[in-house]
Amino acid sequence: MGSLEGAVLDVLWNAPGPLKPGDVLAQLSIDPPVTYSTVLTILRRLWKKGLVIRGRDGRAYRYTPTRTREEEIARSMASTFAAASDPALALGHFVAKLTPDETHTLKKLLRSSK
Repeated sequence: MGSLEGAVLDVLWNAPGPLKPGDVLAQLSIDPPVTYSTVLTILRRLWKKGLVIRGRDGRAYRYTPTRTREEEIARSMASTFAAASDPALALGHFVAKLTPDETHTLKKLLRSSK
């Protein structure tokens, strides 16, 4: 996902409900600023990728993410590990970089998933 797509998703994830493209544009804080048509293009791309859904609101659409930020991060991590030539080795490197608190949380999650 590109940085502009990520910035648009961040706005949607932080919103209390679905947003129109103009609402997204008003809340985007990126430099250099983008135009309404750019935001509309990004929202259409995210919709085609299945990352957002849209519903009609008059002549416009309102957009909302299909997954939470955490669900998308988890999906991305799983995809990244699967793409490695040795997923177990990649996972091992990832685990080695965890903080003690993160390691404790991971152990707790693994115990509870059994």
